[in-house]
Amino acid sequence: MRILQVNKLYAPWIGGIETVVQDLAEGLKEFPDLDCEALVCRERGRGVRSSVNGVQVTRVASLGRFLSTPVAPRFASQLQQMAPGFDIIHVHVPFPLAMFCDWRAIRNRGVRLVIHHHSDIVRPVQRMFLERMGGVERRFMESADRIIVTSEGLLRNSRTLEPYRDKCQVIPLSIDLTRSRPLLPSEVAAARSRHGLDSCDRVVLFAGRLVYYKGLQYLIEAVRDLDARLFIAGDGPLRPALEKQIRELNLAGKVHILGRVTDTELSELYSLADLFVLPSSEPSEAFGIVQLEAMANGLPVVNTNLPSGVPSVSLHGVTGLTVPPADSAALREAISSILSDGDLRKKFASNCRQRVRLFSRPAVLTQIRSVYDDLVAKR
Repeated sequence: MRILQVNKLYAPWIGGIETVVQDLAEGLKEFPDLDCEALVCRERGRGVRSSVNGVQVTRVASLGRFLSTPVAPRFASQLQQMAPGFDIIHVHVPFPLAMFCDWRAIRNRGVRLVIHHHSDIVRPVQRMFLERMGGVERRFMESADRIIVTSEGLLRNSRTLEPYRDKCQVIPLSIDLTRSRPLLPSEVAAARSRHGLDSCDRVVLFAGRLVYYKGLQYLIEAVRDLDARLFIAGDGPLRPALEKQIRELNLAGKVHILGRVTDTELSELYSLADLFVLPSSEPSEAFGIVQLEAMANGLPVVNTNLPSGVPSVSLHGVTGLTVPPADSAALREAISSILSDGDLRKKFASNCRQRVRLFSRPAVLTQIRSVYDDLVAKR
């Protein structure tokens, strides 16, 4: 069975959906009868084909990005050309360029279409642009044989999915639990020393891209009066604005933007942190897979009650606390409650390690494989 994963970008580009697509493409190699490739855009430059960790990746030429989408005029035609060579086309959305194919013609040749719906298109300019494209999104969704949705919360609150719920199947995102290795006490001590931490310093951690929907401005404001240090691991377009906020609040000794970190450095941060915060303020944050990484490392999570899958990953009162989005005072109170109560922190940490097993990669890959098998059997 031949599978084509379709997305905007691919590794080494860093992004939540890009990580999901890479993990899926590489994970499916564990099934010896599956052959999985990827079709994506280049961030900028001519088209190229290469292998990434054993996965063949075709990158279509791009002029750059506009409204967070690659400007790749040949993408739809490239997809149309490649599609007949595969049994399943697995498209990850939001990605408007993938909608412009003649999906009726592709499906008439026996190719099945799986849409992996990570989030609605919610930004007003992007939404308006798509709505002016003459029903292209509607025709695309109607062409799907199956729509994979990452959470019940997203399915329940999605305006895009409402007419197509009979095609939808909830399959969560996953995590490779074999990658989580707690550091030895000596390694933790060395990491704390490198970061200038005293033995009594409390550490709050965030990891992810510095983009508008992460709500980091509210987290920075929240730690202003807390006896804790905040480490922000990641980079992105909002970094200058966040650094300006830190200077204006005189928090340079308390809030540290570390930039992009390696997997090893991130493991160190998880080991020295006391809790993890995902302060996302917009429903563009549809799942927050980084919560799984934190939970796998035994970190309680403070997240936000978005109308998406975010609050269904780390559960309020079970593995952490959930607060209203864009509310610095609520974030401050939740963080303080966990940091000041050692027993509560231990309870959340134990529950995190138990709950994260539900999202193990082998279990999720098996569910996706069953979708493929079902569609090919019906072909």
